[in-house]
Amino acid sequence: MIGDTLREARERQNLSIKDIEKGTSIRALYIEAIEKGEFDKLPGNAYTKGFIRNYANFLKLDADACVRQYNEENNPEEVAAKEAAKRAEEAAEAQQQAAYEKREAEKSRSRSGLFGSSHRSESPKPERAAAPRQEAPRVSVSDFESRVESSHHRQTLLMGIIAVLVIAAGAYFLFGSDDETASKQPQTKVTTQAKKTTSSSSSQQQQQQAAAKPAEEKKQYTDVQVSAKFSERCWVSVKADGKTIFEGTIDEGTSKDWKAEKELKITAGNAGAVTLTYNGEDKGVLGGEGEVVEKTYALSENANGTN
Repeated sequence: MIGDTLREARERQNLSIKDIEKGTSIRALYIEAIEKGEFDKLPGNAYTKGFIRNYANFLKLDADACVRQYNEENNPEEVAAKEAAKRAEEAAEAQQQAAYEKREAEKSRSRSGLFGSSHRSESPKPERAAAPRQEAPRVSVSDFESRVESSHHRQTLLMGIIAVLVIAAGAYFLFGSDDETASKQPQTKVTTQAKKTTSSSSSQQQQQQAAAKPAEEKKQYTDVQVSAKFSERCWVSVKADGKTIFEGTIDEGTSKDWKAEKELKITAGNAGAVTLTYNGEDKGVLGGEGEVVEKTYALSENANGTN
């Protein structure tokens, strides 16, 4: 029995059922059932074959032979059916092979007969007569000389026409350009003279206007005036004469004006977004982008401001 075969192999290797359980992950209950031949305790025929195959592989036995022994002992009908199917398949293959060999033999005989008859029926073919060779037309020496002479005449005539055209073009450019230059020179002189006269008249007029216009005096401021333009959002604090007059965030594109009697202090959280004008003088950007800058503008100081 297959159970005895597996058990004897296990005992020869000094292995216990627990060793088999650990090595194959098959429960000890199923291993004992296989060795005792109590296959009705196993989950089913397919599981039983799988357990026997794993058990045999672990013991390094021929797993296919062990499964075949189990089938012969417990499923003789299945084994007989497989044997019958195998014999029928072998018989069908034998028939197909015989039919193939018969067809090949018939083809070989047919080819042999065809080639034999074709050899007998062949007869020498008559050779074709060679076509008469056509000779190229002959050109006499006098004809050749006349053709060459005609070609030389045509070349001479063409060269003469080209020479006449070149001479005519050169004369046109030589004499025509001189006449054109001569006709343009007086007009250029008149135009230059007119420009000089206009420029002189305009300069005298500007001098007269400058002399008639009184010199403008620089505006004198009696207080501190600061204007600010914002290219981005910026937090700003403004103090006039020590008093906070504004504190908050100003939006992009906004302009603000502040005044103080003596001193105005401005603090910007993003100095790169603020452009200032102090008492009519452009002071440019207050500082760098993201930089916190504080500047003070006083009436008694120049327009540079102090930090």
